[in-house]
Amino acid sequence: MTRDVTPFELEGMVSTVTVLRLTTPDLGALKRSLRTKLEQLPGFFQDAPVVVDLSALEGADEDEGEGRDRQEVSLDELAALLRDLKVVPIGIRNLRESRRAEARAAGLAVIRGGRRTTKVREVGAEPAVRSERPSEPERVRSEREALPSTSLVLRTPLRSGKVVYAEQCDAIILAPVNAGAEIIADGNIHVYASLRGRALAGAHGNEEARIYCKSLEADLVAIAGCYLRADEIPEKNRGKPAQIYLENGNLVIAEL
Repeated sequence: MTRDVTPFELEGMVSTVTVLRLTTPDLGALKRSLRTKLEQLPGFFQDAPVVVDLSALEGADEDEGEGRDRQEVSLDELAALLRDLKVVPIGIRNLRESRRAEARAAGLAVIRGGRRTTKVREVGAEPAVRSERPSEPERVRSEREALPSTSLVLRTPLRSGKVVYAEQCDAIILAPVNAGAEIIADGNIHVYASLRGRALAGAHGNEEARIYCKSLEADLVAIAGCYLRADEIPEKNRGKPAQIYLENGNLVIAEL
């Protein structure tokens, strides 16, 4: 007698996906600029999943100012361009409903919802990295009120390839986070050892979340979707105790 076997299982997974927000329909300019960025970080984005955000070009049907001039880009050509650069496009965000069939033909999912990226920008070249701490009493009170009542505590090293998600709470790591590992938390992230790999706090948009670590050596740090890569973290902060938080839409790295 043959035993029935379920042909598949569905499993949820939390991981990071890079959002590529287009600001021009010029695919030639995009290819040149993106190739330069990829050459600066060889291997970092190779075979990495990417979601393309079209809000700056055409927006979605529900956007205000629907009557404004649209700047369309060919989804088929865009997907081919990204694949040629060894980046894997998996979906489109802020796409009008009338273009759904075009996205499907290009092999792209239509991503609905999620946090808009209008405030997310790279700040490595801006003077947003400061040494002072914010001291406004109102901000301190709001942060205390936002703290979750429980925490996820990890006492062993987070090894390469391991992804840990602290849902609706802080993550407290009492051992090193190794390169290739990823820690994600809806609240704050505390690492009482070296922080390598990736750390993403405020995963569901909590802009009051912070990252604290004893030694900042991360490949990527992010608060509520605003991120800095390793090459954007100032050398003076690397390998030292640090706290990372959002201020006026920019990531700030401060000494502990």
